[in-house]
Amino acid sequence: MTSTGFARVASIALTLIAVNSVGGTARAHPEFNPLTINRYVKFDLLSGAELRLAYTVLFGAAPALAIRRAFDANHDGRLDAAETRALGARIESEVLSGLALTIDGAHVVPAFANPSVGLAGDAVAPSPLSVDLIARLPLLGAERDHRVHVDDATSFAPLGESEIRVEESPGTRLLSSHLGAGESAEKQSRFLFRGPKFSALEDRSVTFRFRAAPTIPIAQAQTTAPHARRLYLYAMVGVLLLGAAGLFLSRRSNAA
Repeated sequence: MTSTGFARVASIALTLIAVNSVGGTARAHPEFNPLTINRYVKFDLLSGAELRLAYTVLFGAAPALAIRRAFDANHDGRLDAAETRALGARIESEVLSGLALTIDGAHVVPAFANPSVGLAGDAVAPSPLSVDLIARLPLLGAERDHRVHVDDATSFAPLGESEIRVEESPGTRLLSSHLGAGESAEKQSRFLFRGPKFSALEDRSVTFRFRAAPTIPIAQAQTTAPHARRLYLYAMVGVLLLGAAGLFLSRRSNAA
């Protein structure tokens, strides 16, 4: 192996370390579609005593132009603060009308914080916009298992993709998560649907059960797994570098 070859091996090894360090924090993000309205529902299992619900609606360019026009009350070609609040309030009202949420057998109406409307410019133009709704949902009996059923019938048109995601935290453990209202041992954390329902009989509801996990320090929970993965990667890189160095020195000795 030449010195150039050895340098290439070292460069690859360092690249692996860099990719691992960055890739550990990468996440998929909701996306705009220029012709449709996409919606994303996420449940964060914060603890045995609280859920966080995040409901995001993304308007692509075409539907964004239509709703901007609809809420430009004074027809000046721009959405002022009051018009923007009215737009957010309308989306919140539609979500509350269509979202059926049951927690531990009781129907729950989320108390959303003030809607966050992302306009990316206030002009009445084909510019995408987003509406974020956030609610904290208190739970009774922090040490018990909790069962949540969500059925989102919010009517957005034209509807693109819809997603329901359930995410554990260091303080919780997801026991099951599946389509429908029945019982199942399945443990699926992400449900993605394309377009509107095929028929009224299609069940897109999701049921999940979870409980509080054994108490451990948050810092330890966040760092143990990534730390072990990095140690393994560093060990493999070390073996690769040592092997390359040994081969390089051996060939130099033979050449001499």
